[in-house]
This record gives sequence, structure tokens and C-alpha cells, in this order.
Amino acid sequence: MTESPPKTRRAPKGEKRREELLDAALQVFSLEGYSGASMAQVAGIVGISVAGLLHHFPSKISLLMGVLQRRDEVNQRIADEVRAEKTLNGLLGSLRAINRSNATAPGVVRAFTILNAESLLDTQPAWACCQSRYAAIHQRMQGQFADLVAAGEVRGDVDIAGLVEEILAMMDGLQIQWLRFPEQVDLVARFDAYIARVEAAIRT
Repeated sequence: MTESPPKTRRAPKGEKRREELLDAALQVFSLEGYSGASMAQVAGIVGISVAGLLHHFPSKISLLMGVLQRRDEVNQRIADEVRAEKTLNGLLGSLRAINRSNATAPGVVRAFTILNAESLLDTQPAWACCQSRYAAIHQRMQGQFADLVAAGEVRGDVDIAGLVEEILAMMDGLQIQWLRFPEQVDLVARFDAYIARVEAAIRT
């Protein structure tokens, strides 16, 4: 196993500018999608030139990857805070916590829903990026549930791959319903109730 190269520390000013650009990119992606977004729009929101933007993100796909990576880092921090113990309660609690966080940020959820839909076309530059991201999420969650089967917390006859597909489908689909009907769909209550049913079905 090779060690990852040491990360280069960014200057505080450069880090602040990078965060501003990611915030702006998220705003543009949520309104225009990936295809309709332009580097000029992102640069304009922050008040810098396109050349200045390219210094931090040399292409639109690298900007998208930065947005996705930051979102994954936020979700991972939320999950780690909840899942201190490697238990079924911890894993399901981390999913609930991520969903609750999403419920406070409809603009972020809308942007990622649009980007996800666009990336289904393999002609889109974002296809490979989003495909590998979803594959990594599937692999990580399957590994977590498999560990719980080994620990005796989850029944051995549970279809782990199918379970993960179902959970992710519920998260994505419920968010779409919530974005369309925010007054009717209680994102947190619906997902919490679903996770309770999952727990009852899979716990030993």
C-alpha cells in the first residue's frame, strides 16, 4: 500500500478565496446545472477575473469535483460525530444526521439533485466523476453493513447490496419529493420513519 503524498497547506487567504469560489459554484450549479454554468458566472459572483478563478480551479470539471469533495467532507464529519461506535445504531444514526443536515440546506440539495440527473448522460464531463463517487459510497456502506453482520448486529440473510441501493434511492427520491412539495413532505420525519422500518427488518 503506497502512502498518499503530503497535502500542500494553503495560505489562509487562498483557502478563503477557494471557499468563496466553491460557494459561488454551488449557487450557479443550483440555478444553471453543470451544462449551463460558466466559469465567468462563478468568477463574477466572487468579483475576480476568470484567470483568477482558473488559478484555483483550472477547469469546470475540477470546480465540480471541488464542490462534490467539500460536500462529501461535510457529510463525513457529520457521520463521524454521530457514529462514534461502530454499531448499527451509530450507522443508522449517521444517515439520519446527514438527512437532517440536508433538510437545512434546500439550495445545496437542489444543486446536487440537478448535477446528479445531468451526470446520468455518459456524454457529460461530470459522468465519470459522479459515477466513481456513487460507486465509492456504495462500497463504503456495503462494507459498514457487512461488518455489522460479522458483529452479529445485522441478520446474515440480509441482501447488503440491495439494502444499500434501497437506502440511497430513498434518500435521493425523498429529497426530490421534498424539493417539489416542501409544505407537504417532511423530509426528516419521513426518512426517520423509513430508517426505523429498516432497523426492525435487519436487526438480529
